[in-house]
Amino acid sequence: MAFGPVAKDGEHVHRMDELTLRAERRTLLGKQVKRLRREGRVPGIVYGPVVAETIPVTVDRREFDRFYQTNGHATLFTLRWSDGAQPVFIREVQEDPIKRALVHVDFFAPNLRKALRAMVPLVLHHPNPDAQGVLTQLRTEIEVEGLPTAIPHQIDADISGLTAVGDALHVGDLTLPAGIIAITAPDELLVSLAAETVVEEPEVVEAVADEEGTAAVEDTVASDAAGATQGGTTDPGETES
Repeated sequence: MAFGPVAKDGEHVHRMDELTLRAERRTLLGKQVKRLRREGRVPGIVYGPVVAETIPVTVDRREFDRFYQTNGHATLFTLRWSDGAQPVFIREVQEDPIKRALVHVDFFAPNLRKALRAMVPLVLHHPNPDAQGVLTQLRTEIEVEGLPTAIPHQIDADISGLTAVGDALHVGDLTLPAGIIAITAPDELLVSLAAETVVEEPEVVEAVADEEGTAAVEDTVASDAAGATQGGTTDPGETES
């Protein structure tokens, strides 16, 4: 995942004033939006507590895809169109389940003076190359609360201290930005080092069993053949009589 601006001390900073996505007002509605998709545009809406009425818009499909892949859904930015602009989050992205093509986008315009809750991606850094066991990440996001301008693009977690089997990282271990609190329970497990599982190979056992079974069959056949030979031999005395 790409990073946004980084301060000199390494702390992630959020600069909404420099992050803008272009949009256009949308007049086509209903089934007519298919034409927009053929022209390479994705229909969407802008809504929220600071928007009097839902605003239909469109964005360029390729431009939006690059923007979304870089910034995700937890980044506050300015959506700008010809006669207006609004700070928004990307609230929902709909895709065609078969073609995986973008179908519709919801942009949420929050009240910048009121705290809200959001799911923010968790990004792991600095895994220890000498760590024992298998590193397992149980959660990729956590829920946080804060003013919209304080919601981080992502939560960065240093896992260099996880070295031995049983070591773990919980929500309570995270360092959150100023003004942000975790809604996800502090004892929620995020990452752990588990012991490697040794799996025995059943093929070797089966091979031995097959060899023993083959040997037993061969012994049985040989025994039956010997018995048949002895039972079919004629006594010379009986022949002469």
